[in-house]
Amino acid sequence: MLALIYLILAVCLGDHLCRRFYRFVYVPHRWAAAFLVGLLLSSWFTYLAAWAFSATNQPLVGADILFFAVAVPALFVLERKSRQTANREPVWIARRAPGSERWDWVTLAIYGVFACWMMFSTLNFKSPYLQIANNEFSDFGPNTAIARSFSVGHNFPTQYPHFSGEPIRYHFLFYFQAGNLEFLGLNLAWSLNILSVLSLLSMLALVMALGQLLFQSRTVGRLGSALFFFHGTLNVIPFLQSQHSLSGALQSIWKLRDFLPSGYPYRGETWGIWSQVVFLNQRHLASGIGLLLIVLIFLLDQYYERLAPRQAAPVPSANDPATELPIAEPIAPPIEVSEAPRRTVRDFLMANGSFIFSGFLLGALPFWNAFVFTSAIAVLLVLFLLFPARLSMLLMAVTAGVVALPQVYYLRSGGANSTTPRLLHWGYVIDNPTIANVIHYLGWTFGAKWVLIALALVLVSWFHRRLFIAICSLFLLTFFFQFSIEALANHKFLTLWLIIANLFVAYALWSLWRTRLRGFKILARLAAVALATPIVVGGAIDFFPIHNSYYVELNYTKDPLVDWLRVNTNPHDVFLTDRFVNHQILLAGRRVFYGWPSFAWSSGYDTTKRDMVYKDLFENRDPRHVFSLLHDNKIAYVAFDNGVRHGEFIRRPNEQLYAKNFPKVFEDRENKYASLIIYKIPDKAPAQFRFVQETGGLSAFVGGKGIGNGEFDFPRGLALDRAGNILVADTNNARLQKFSPTGAFINIIGTMGSGPGDFNAPDGIAVDGSGNIYVADPGNQRVQKLAPNGGFLTEWQGPPPGFYGPRDIAIGPANSIYVVDQGRGRIVRLNADGGVMATWGSTGNGDGQFHEPTGVAVDAENGRVYVADPRNQRIEVFDLDGKFLAKWKVNEWRPNAWIFQHLIVDPKQKRLYASSLATDEVLVFDLEGTKIGSLKPRPPQKLEGASAMALRDGKLYVLCSFANQVRLIEVGKTP
Repeated sequence: MLALIYLILAVCLGDHLCRRFYRFVYVPHRWAAAFLVGLLLSSWFTYLAAWAFSATNQPLVGADILFFAVAVPALFVLERKSRQTANREPVWIARRAPGSERWDWVTLAIYGVFACWMMFSTLNFKSPYLQIANNEFSDFGPNTAIARSFSVGHNFPTQYPHFSGEPIRYHFLFYFQAGNLEFLGLNLAWSLNILSVLSLLSMLALVMALGQLLFQSRTVGRLGSALFFFHGTLNVIPFLQSQHSLSGALQSIWKLRDFLPSGYPYRGETWGIWSQVVFLNQRHLASGIGLLLIVLIFLLDQYYERLAPRQAAPVPSANDPATELPIAEPIAPPIEVSEAPRRTVRDFLMANGSFIFSGFLLGALPFWNAFVFTSAIAVLLVLFLLFPARLSMLLMAVTAGVVALPQVYYLRSGGANSTTPRLLHWGYVIDNPTIANVIHYLGWTFGAKWVLIALALVLVSWFHRRLFIAICSLFLLTFFFQFSIEALANHKFLTLWLIIANLFVAYALWSLWRTRLRGFKILARLAAVALATPIVVGGAIDFFPIHNSYYVELNYTKDPLVDWLRVNTNPHDVFLTDRFVNHQILLAGRRVFYGWPSFAWSSGYDTTKRDMVYKDLFENRDPRHVFSLLHDNKIAYVAFDNGVRHGEFIRRPNEQLYAKNFPKVFEDRENKYASLIIYKIPDKAPAQFRFVQETGGLSAFVGGKGIGNGEFDFPRGLALDRAGNILVADTNNARLQKFSPTGAFINIIGTMGSGPGDFNAPDGIAVDGSGNIYVADPGNQRVQKLAPNGGFLTEWQGPPPGFYGPRDIAIGPANSIYVVDQGRGRIVRLNADGGVMATWGSTGNGDGQFHEPTGVAVDAENGRVYVADPRNQRIEVFDLDGKFLAKWKVNEWRPNAWIFQHLIVDPKQKRLYASSLATDEVLVFDLEGTKIGSLKPRPPQKLEGASAMALRDGKLYVLCSFANQVRLIEVGKTP
């Protein structure tokens, strides 16, 4: 209840301020501005107050009390003053579109329903779980951690929860407010979703207002805002071309889980960057754009008044006729008049209060959304050059600069990345940046919208063209500057450009539909439909991945670990842990020394340096050095889990050092948190440190993590040669290791590199009837053929367009080779000389399609090929040439589990074995797809990250990637 009262007070204060400084296009414009301005200013006030109360245990208590203590009297005074000055009602812009607001409200109501669906489909709360959609999980890792660092933590002065020890470099204020609303009574999902829904709805209302102001048409405003949901990229064309039939296309769309790739291989272009996922991941983006639109509408109102002064008009009633201007006629430009000179500086400041207030709003943006602030600088600079009121705009710029510079300095004061990006960077977001490639990229990305924009620019006045030139300054930011080492960030400039450019697209469509040119009406309408269709279809398809996403659940309201952390640790405490995206430690409001590195890397922190310190803390065997390093970095707790013990980054974890020297304060005996153990780091060094004596063995069945002979680092490939020797693809060590049938180490084959016989993350292994060894080499995008002694024979790049992530290999009749080309979603059959015999499959979930297949097994006796398709939770069956025969559902292959599942077939016993990580077992099927049992090693052994398998003489060899060893299961003649 307090959270809702807080928001109502913020909106009411925002309304009073906006009425003082702005005029409005229509009623939704007023309330959208009130919400966004009230949200921004209340967040700033509460954050600064909380920082002032940082010496207390709960800074938000004092901050919120102060907000209520100031907001309620201020609202009372402002309301009383407005009554006394007869200025209670808002002032409406004279240049207003004719017609009723009825359909504007209906449109916004539809947007509201749609926004609620979008936000709650990707973030929800179902007690006691926080549910995050799989498409958004990675982005919500840092965002929810920031919010919780305020709501239940003590993040003052503010640090990035995934990278403790340095000032924050990420615009965080929106998530601070979400945390504050959670502190006031809402759960985390509702606090974020309420802010997100209202922000998106406000932004769309302001787009409608801008369209009405520019083009004097409510229809254009509504249509331009609706186009926000349809980006218009031409990626729908190759998608539809890849479908074999209309019914197949509809089925693929209905089951689609991935956003349509743009057609460009650049980073981020396959993640839905041109879909609404951007606004679902970056919840603060819509509110930042909305604040810029408030200022832009104000400036346009000022320009119209200064170019052609008019009297303000009353708000039209619902009974006003809904007449509209002629469609195909250009809008006449206003007549310019000179500005009246100001007498004194005080008179000038008083007369330009709205410009000063607008500058204050823009200056408050860096902590809210730095990219919108940068966009505002570019757009307003061009407006300054092309429009009047330059002195007033200069005053606005000075105000914005004074307010923004301390924030910019603070955000840049964190440790710089070791490779600080250069500011000027031609063609930053694309490869091989030439003028032709940039034009091609923009043409492909916005497709048919360019034709409509060109038509609009022909029809409109020079006034409108100047505005379009101003927003095109965002192209310069996109293609000439590098503000972050994350290329994905520059796409936001194009996203903002498109939101405003959509109004020109809408005006062109409206003009075509309503044209009065004789003999061209039907043709014009057909053209409007033809141009709008690919825009709408492509955008509509990209909503299905949102609909089909699944939740990743995190227990955070009644979670034993969260409760233990909040009771037994200090809100300031820093944890050394696995590099989490999200975890109960972060949901408890605590900070981690080093979380998932992409967030810190993209924010500009020196992740290279932190990598070294992090590895030293988890691998160094000297307890005195480790303790000193822990204290230097103010780490209070060290948490070991299976991610640290068996992950890819830490090669030789030193858990025994912590166990011998520091007290254990929490142990996950029930394995709810990946066998988590937490050690407390004392304030003073122990009286005597105890060292750990190293032990090990050179056996595949002993293994262990490391770089020595017989040690592995996340191995993922396994095969037996003709003599029964065991071959293991030691993936992260970029080599093969060979062991005797008893597991004794024999030798190493290959090393890291891209030359003949070198490897980069080797994976699947197979041995043919002649003893030749075939190795999937995904890091080098090739398959290598080696002699029985390991000597290099040849390599194959695969059929066009080449292998992209070859994952597994199996041998078929006549030494034919079956390769899982995971990145291309296909199976490739080669002959013994590398000639292509067959290729089948594509990305999808239909029959004969795959979603990142991981394993292949060949039954030459029965003419069957079995393919593991774990993301689609199934095994698909084909004949030897790729004809689809059947599919088997595998419920144990859970969508959010590790996906390196493997298959092996025993045609004599008519059995198919499938590894299953999530259930810690090997599944057993008959050859018709009926599950007939499961296998596990004898206790106390267990399968930890079961991946590749091999079978001989009634023995099943299972490679355990997490445990870095091979397990042996006796299967005999029956499972």
